[in-house]
Amino acid sequence: MTKNKQPRVKTSAFQITRAYAIVLIMITMLMSVSIIAVVGSTLVVNTKNNSQQLMQSLKKSIINDNIDWEYWRETSGINTHNTFVQVTVSKGNKIEHQYLSKHTDQFLEENYHSWPILHDIQYRAGQGVYYHIVDYDHFTNSRKQTINRKYEIWLSLNRVLRLFLTIIEIIIAVCLITFLIGLRSISRLANKLNKPLSVLTKATSNIINTDELSHHEKLPVPDNPKEVQDLTREFNHLLKILNETVLRDRQFVSDASHELRTPLAGIRGHINLLRRRGEEHPEIIPESLKFIDEESLRMQHLVENLLALSRMNNAELEFKEFNLTDSVTEIYEMYQNQLSQNLELKAESGIMLTANQDSVRQILISLLSNAKKYSPHDSVVTIRLYKDIDNIMLEVDDQGSGISDDDKKLIFNRFFRSDDSRSQKIEGTGLGLAITQRLVELNNGKISVFDNQPRGTKFIVTFRKN
Repeated sequence: MTKNKQPRVKTSAFQITRAYAIVLIMITMLMSVSIIAVVGSTLVVNTKNNSQQLMQSLKKSIINDNIDWEYWRETSGINTHNTFVQVTVSKGNKIEHQYLSKHTDQFLEENYHSWPILHDIQYRAGQGVYYHIVDYDHFTNSRKQTINRKYEIWLSLNRVLRLFLTIIEIIIAVCLITFLIGLRSISRLANKLNKPLSVLTKATSNIINTDELSHHEKLPVPDNPKEVQDLTREFNHLLKILNETVLRDRQFVSDASHELRTPLAGIRGHINLLRRRGEEHPEIIPESLKFIDEESLRMQHLVENLLALSRMNNAELEFKEFNLTDSVTEIYEMYQNQLSQNLELKAESGIMLTANQDSVRQILISLLSNAKKYSPHDSVVTIRLYKDIDNIMLEVDDQGSGISDDDKKLIFNRFFRSDDSRSQKIEGTGLGLAITQRLVELNNGKISVFDNQPRGTKFIVTFRKN
């Protein structure tokens, strides 16, 4: 039975270093081949030009079929130790004369090897590589005989090859040193760039493996590079949102449990009371049944509100343009006789809004219900509707006891109820304003709370015109 091999994990530093090494090798090879080709072609051209000049000076040195070697050496500046000349004079197919420069006879005693493509290049054992150039002259003498001259020069390429090999060795050495230095530098740079990611990964792993989370954890923000710094900040922002969500959900579960525990405890208490004393004291039955009915209704409202909040988390509302002034006026006329307070309307005419009409109506009804709970019966509740250049404002003002500055930050939290409302035993689950705020957000609006003058509270819902 064979085990599946796990794929090798390649770090960013390794991939950067490998990519750099491949690019550097390609560039180095391209530069080396280019330099070698240019230098080699230059040396070949120079060698051919020198051989042509030697051939021209050789021809000028021949007078009456005799070679003036002294003149040729002076005009050409050749080295007889590595340059060899042979001139063959023939009539028809018969060799009449053969002239050899110094040491040429010894040079020609060695066998040579040439190649099909480079037939002008000859290699002779013990003497090296030579460039062989051949030229011919044909003319007729006074006796009407055809004279043929064959000129041969062997020009040594040993010094050129040594120079060429030296250049190649220098290029290879420089490229190798450059490659090693560059590879080490890019490796260090890659590891330096990868270090913040490694630290970030380790910190994330520590948070994951922590047994007890405080839900205030943050990842360390590196000084550089900027991309990792920005990524870490976004991670921390996401982590903060997730932590706040977890803490809010925990608080929500705790508050929901508390809110449900109270009516359940009361219901069970009255049920036990009926079991123990219901037969002996039938007069307590109506009162207990009334309490059970009220508390069960409270639980029903609480569960309905919880379900409404849950559905709103992923809700998407359908928007359309409607006349907000007409909708507000309709609710005003409907609630005018339902509220114990005096209800006033101050609305600009013809205000159009693009939003979800039903949810906007629910927002206004919820704010009116809140004003009804916390305002004296002989007070005034005012609905205001107005607009400016960019926004449309829907405002509900009451003349109740007001909200403290500390409570203003908390009133939209789920299950929050101020101490005053608890002491006055005002009915409610503490979810009304949380639902209202969520409806406002779903309509791309914003809800704010301020003090009303001279007393009371004003809630302002702001919608953008577009």
